[in-house]
Amino acid sequence: MRNSISLGRRVLGTLWTHSAAFIFLALWLNMMQASAAEPIPVGRARQLFLDDYVVQSLQNMSRVVHHPKRYPGNPVLTGTEGWEKWLLEVNGRPVLYDEETQQFRMYYGANLDDPTAPSGTRYKVCYAVSKDGIHWTRVPLGQVEWEGSRANNIFKWGENWMRRPNVILDAADPDLSRRFKMTYVDIIEGQSVICKAYSQDGIHWRLNGDGKPIVGGANSNLLGWDPHIGRYVLYPRVTGPPTGAGRSRSDAVGRSTSADFITWSDPERVLAVESSDRNRDFKGLAAFLYADVYLGMLWVFEGNKSAQAELAFSRDGVGWQRMTPDDMFLPQGGPESWDSNGILAVAPVVRGDRIYFYYAGWNVPYTDDKVVKQSNGTFAPPNAALRHVREGWIEKGKRKQWAIGLATLRLDGFVSLRAGREPGTLTTKVLELPKGTLVLNADVRGELRAEILDERGRPLLGHGARDCQPIRSDGMRHLVRWKSKTKPDELQGKRVRLRFTLRDGDLYSFWFE
Repeated sequence: MRNSISLGRRVLGTLWTHSAAFIFLALWLNMMQASAAEPIPVGRARQLFLDDYVVQSLQNMSRVVHHPKRYPGNPVLTGTEGWEKWLLEVNGRPVLYDEETQQFRMYYGANLDDPTAPSGTRYKVCYAVSKDGIHWTRVPLGQVEWEGSRANNIFKWGENWMRRPNVILDAADPDLSRRFKMTYVDIIEGQSVICKAYSQDGIHWRLNGDGKPIVGGANSNLLGWDPHIGRYVLYPRVTGPPTGAGRSRSDAVGRSTSADFITWSDPERVLAVESSDRNRDFKGLAAFLYADVYLGMLWVFEGNKSAQAELAFSRDGVGWQRMTPDDMFLPQGGPESWDSNGILAVAPVVRGDRIYFYYAGWNVPYTDDKVVKQSNGTFAPPNAALRHVREGWIEKGKRKQWAIGLATLRLDGFVSLRAGREPGTLTTKVLELPKGTLVLNADVRGELRAEILDERGRPLLGHGARDCQPIRSDGMRHLVRWKSKTKPDELQGKRVRLRFTLRDGDLYSFWFE
């Protein structure tokens, strides 16, 4: 019996020794494979932690998605004018910051009943500007007569409509008359199409300026010029797969590209609902470039009952991932709020140390405002709720409306790697070190230190954790300093890793400058 126990212990000991050796070998091989891989050329781009693109390993750290904070004075723009009547909307890319004029410029939608319009509704685009992104001023344009006056901020519309505008300032275009570019929806020859418009000043537009509208467009969101591929990119709404709730089709997101902004490729579907999404539709993706990645506000509709925004990201603009399905990046407001029934978040504006997210919000039942053509050739009136809004609907002392709101986020503040009281570490993959100083965006309540390691994970002389001056504050531009006399420039082109040790804090990004 004793011999059997002794033998069993020896066998278990042998197995444990071999298991430990196997684990060590596996870790060593993983490190060697990572070292053998091509280094990541991080360049000057800010490195966000949306995924593990630059991350080799994490210990005692977790990835946290942060949500924009609504401006307490929302909404920032309401439909107070007679040609707006409490129904304002934004779409895709409607706001930009003009460095030349030092102001925000907004192109927003408004619509009113009009029996002469193809659907019984006249969709219009209006113009406002702001110095701070919060307080907006309507700019009289004098382009359209409305109820006997041209003292309004309405742009001249297209053949029938000017709906869902997306505007970019394309400073690289040598043709100044095409400096501002717009996509918008119009009805031409009975078809809903995406038209392009061009302008030198962003105010006077050549509508359908190239005479080549994109047929079949109901909605589209313009990314603009993509320097990574040397083409313009557009994300139109396309047909998606059946839904988990039994519907035969859904709305999904497509992608088209163009070399000249005139002729566009047929859209390919890039983002669609999954079976777990049940009765959802993806009615749009307000995509934008941020640092070295593609981000997007994904419009998630639950039937026609609600609309909210998820955060999506991509490394190439084609393969998209939903950051946190079901956890809305920008959700609709609470039960008694002005945006309680839904929101449409658009591509943000980065200004200073903040990211400005504008969105359309509403507190009435959602409708796409379609009307039905009756057998006698006339059009049935639009949704009763919208008619009621146009009439000045107030309920329990609160205005019923569609309006425009604002939420903001700290620079790079989409995702952080968080450590608690126990120190956590982040070790990067092998990087090709650029010239410059290492800079961190971090909210440090405890302490943060950085190290430069060789490919095998050994600290370089003078660049270990003890050599690093500790960071113990919240800042969006912490300059990392070591006691070593070696200048970072002398390490340029070296294959190295970075290791960050953080206690009680959030690390948002790093870069070199």
